[in-house]
Amino acid sequence: MTLLEILDTAIKIGLGALITGIITYFNQKANLKAQQNKENKEFNRNLLTKISSDIEEINHLILKIWAIFDFEIKKPVLDKEVISDRLSPLRENLFDDFNLLSKNEGLLLLYDYKDQQEILRRYGELVGAFNSYTCFRKESVSIEKTAEYKASILETRKQLYQSLNKAIPK
Repeated sequence: MTLLEILDTAIKIGLGALITGIITYFNQKANLKAQQNKENKEFNRNLLTKISSDIEEINHLILKIWAIFDFEIKKPVLDKEVISDRLSPLRENLFDDFNLLSKNEGLLLLYDYKDQQEILRRYGELVGAFNSYTCFRKESVSIEKTAEYKASILETRKQLYQSLNKAIPK
């Protein structure tokens, strides 16, 4: 084997190793980026799913409050004390769970889900207004007004879920 053949072989091996190294580098870089994107999508999917679960806890309480309140105001004699006694434990749970709305609003803002946060804020304000309404504070109580509150809460909830669904990474 001559010096020229040795140099030729060494250059071929060196170039092959260099090409393999470059291809491996870009392949690893692409795999790492794909893995990070996959993890980000999974994180956001889990975050939005958890938020929707928290919203359902509050919605469940609101619908219980609505059912009891609606039943009681349809009676011939409106007894505010009985209504208050029946709703009191649910209101305490609602008050305790209201921190879920604040926490989830913060998470939505932190991860730049501004539209979803705004709808969640509207939902929370509507829930608060309905809760206040059931305490006989400002508005006069009527079956129609109670039904309007329920319809508004459910419609805002629906808009919130549609918005969360659009935000879930596919």
